[in-house]
Amino acid sequence: MARHNDFGKWGEDLAAKYLEDRGFEILARNWRHEHKEVDIIAQKDATLYFVEVKTRHGENWNAEEAIDSKKRTLLWRAMMAWKLQHPSPMPVRYPVIAIVIHEPGTQPEIRWHDNIWDL
Repeated sequence: MARHNDFGKWGEDLAAKYLEDRGFEILARNWRHEHKEVDIIAQKDATLYFVEVKTRHGENWNAEEAIDSKKRTLLWRAMMAWKLQHPSPMPVRYPVIAIVIHEPGTQPEIRWHDNIWDL
């Protein structure tokens, strides 16, 4: 497979398509504020979604395990910065999209987790 950054971008592209196919509007990708980044910011049904994407390959990978307390805190801080720049009364959700390729040449498994704090 390609370099790590290319692989991660591929996963984020796949996640964005997954969201668009389900009626989400993508507002931003790789949005940065200082040292904080949000992979995808989307909107659907008057709700903002700050989406973390984790892409892994290998049979035993649990991509969700990469979400630690530091990542959760950075995502929350990024959301606060976004909301300061884009004031909105819309509620916010923090889903995770985990993309795992179990074997080369197979279709990726895409897993949606509704809330980053439930992992």
